[in-house]
Amino acid sequence: MIVGALVWDSTSRLRLAEAVRGWGHLHVCDRPSELLALAENGLAEVAVVDMRDPWGNSTLQTVRRLTADFPSVPVMLYWVMSPLASRDMLEFAKAGVSELVLRDLDDVRGRLETSLREAVNRRSALAVYDELAELVPPNVASMIRYCLENGRRALTVEEVAAGLNVHRKTLVDRLSSAGLPTPSTVIAWCRLLISAQMLEDPGRSVEQVALMLDFPSGNSMRNMVKRYTGLRTGEVRENGGLRCILHAFKRELVGAGAQREAS
Repeated sequence: MIVGALVWDSTSRLRLAEAVRGWGHLHVCDRPSELLALAENGLAEVAVVDMRDPWGNSTLQTVRRLTADFPSVPVMLYWVMSPLASRDMLEFAKAGVSELVLRDLDDVRGRLETSLREAVNRRSALAVYDELAELVPPNVASMIRYCLENGRRALTVEEVAAGLNVHRKTLVDRLSSAGLPTPSTVIAWCRLLISAQMLEDPGRSVEQVALMLDFPSGNSMRNMVKRYTGLRTGEVRENGGLRCILHAFKRELVGAGAQREAS
């Protein structure tokens, strides 16, 4: 993962570099055009932008360009609390920033790393969700979206129900009425979609992906992939990663929909 940073303060740059160490690469940009070029060429998966440039000028136009022209790239705003920054915050929010990172508070290693990962997770989850939402009833689509957005950890059915503010049995009934598998099965599929997306990176081992996604071990993840898709993790990589798992899940959803209409 490449994090493009339009950040001027040397301490902040060091903190960003530390936050992505071991799982990503920080590309520090000295000009807005450099960050825009990274996004244009598909090289930046997330952008971190200071609220102002070294001369005190607002970076709002750069943020607007990023969110308008490259909506798949989440933008995190790096800011220092001040009356001026607070006054401008609404305009940056309207421009589409995904996250706010308050310097000297939100930029410690653990918290900053979590913010970066979650920004990418949410944007990636939305892209997958868009391809699945039309295949299921709206009340099931909301569950799928929740599971995708939280797919980097081992969710339980109870956690999903609580996150959607419904009873566990409600999830069971919704899926059953739609002719779909159990909640635990849908949770597993969503987790596999996130796994497959990460497996697309050839420099990332199965063990690394498993660790990042809260699997007990690499073998545990391999077994889940095999059980649901019939493929080995290497075959998932060879057949398109996310597209491969997405195709398998969509096929199951379409099949369930056809059975529902026939009954």
